[in-house]
Amino acid sequence: MIKIGVLSDTHLHTVNDALKDLLKNEFRGIDMIIHAGDMTSVVVYDYLKNWKLLAVRGNMDDYDLKEIIPPKRVEMIKNKRIGIVHGSGSPYGIEQRVRREFDEQVDIIIFGHSHMPAKKEINGILFFNPGSFRDTHTAGIIEIDEQVNFRFINIK
Repeated sequence: MIKIGVLSDTHLHTVNDALKDLLKNEFRGIDMIIHAGDMTSVVVYDYLKNWKLLAVRGNMDDYDLKEIIPPKRVEMIKNKRIGIVHGSGSPYGIEQRVRREFDEQVDIIIFGHSHMPAKKEINGILFFNPGSFRDTHTAGIIEIDEQVNFRFINIK
């Protein structure tokens, strides 16, 4: 089984205690971290690189961060094609917009931007948004084995 910690919309300029606690406690034993954009600063990126990190840029990321991470990516993890993108525009219809970001077939799309936790299946594709670390105080865990399980974590 693969266990992935999922973050989006952290909007941090420095590594704070809440992020350290999340990684130490709820993300203990994860195999990697996926960050779906709006990390905001290279300082946070450098800290998260202590784990295996798959990140994409968000609309609020600083210039230096936008230079080192891609706007989207597709990763093969445990026989699942996972598309990762931040998203854009209104929260309404965001799943359709992030789906259009990927020409190839994907099994899962991880996204952020709306700051609203969401997990749903549309036309056979699983969509997961962990919500906003800063605003909704949520993150996510994805476990991939024979099945895919998503769960939300409330950040203290």
